[in-house]
Amino acid sequence: MLTELVTVSTADGVDLDGALYGTPASFGPRARVLMVHGLTWNFYRGPSRWLPALIAEAGYECLSMNMRDHDLQQPKDFYLSYHDLRAGLDYLRSRNVTPVVALAHGYACNKLICYPAWSGDLRLRHYVLTTLGGVKSYRPDLWREVLHLAPQMAGNVLLIQGAADPNIDVHTCAEELVSAATSANVEVVMLEGGNHYFDGCHTELAAKISSWLDRVLGFQKDAQAPA
Repeated sequence: MLTELVTVSTADGVDLDGALYGTPASFGPRARVLMVHGLTWNFYRGPSRWLPALIAEAGYECLSMNMRDHDLQQPKDFYLSYHDLRAGLDYLRSRNVTPVVALAHGYACNKLICYPAWSGDLRLRHYVLTTLGGVKSYRPDLWREVLHLAPQMAGNVLLIQGAADPNIDVHTCAEELVSAATSANVEVVMLEGGNHYFDGCHTELAAKISSWLDRVLGFQKDAQAPA
């Protein structure tokens, strides 16, 4: 596996650092994935550290990128996050014409759901959301905004919740998104034994994501990336 440190610049002049996880240059990735971290995290800690490597092993190049609010303890600049997402997505689009997918954990799921409405960029058609709904308890105003804008998200959405998450009513939050996202095809997976950060379930989480991507992007189940 190859890992490269990269920096992308947003339209409003913010430089964002990240790491690009990929396969050897001789092998073109099936698709390119933007990994977005949650609140208090950054591109080199937590799920944004270990999940991109597992996704890359399955043949999907993955950029794990800082948001402008990385490492902060409280939400800030939520309504500016579309600049960050647009910069990361455009960076991946510039590398090839293969599909681009957005993958988020925790608080970042809210940013992805709002992205089409805020940015006007309707090219994103594949979303993977993991651990959705935590914001409902500490910023219900943001959760209401997310559900209000969810109808403008279109395409295929995979929502994976840790069934053993003690911090979120995972079933209710999933049902609320499904009801709100009327223009999207939302598939919900409750990962047994998974907690908020999927501790002990890393491999299972990555397998759920890669198998879903294989299916919705039309890849054969037996297709394997070269070693």
